[in-house]
Amino acid sequence: TAELARAISVPVIASGGVSSLADIDALLKVAPSTRSYGAGIAGVISGRAIYDGRLDLAAALKHLKQAA
Repeated sequence: TAELARAISVPVIASGGVSSLADIDALLKVAPSTRSYGAGIAGVISGRAIYDGRLDLAAALKHLKQAA
């Protein structure tokens, strides 16, 4: 996902495998470094992990707001 975000000039949506705050943190670390090359990572899709209870949506949104 990071290499794709670096290589193209359109925003990338990370989809699949995002099931924890640690996964979100890893993408946040990539996003700023890719913006100088491409459009960067613009979003994350995490449906199953929310439904299964592995990722708390409210906690994830709060975490993202604090990181911004």
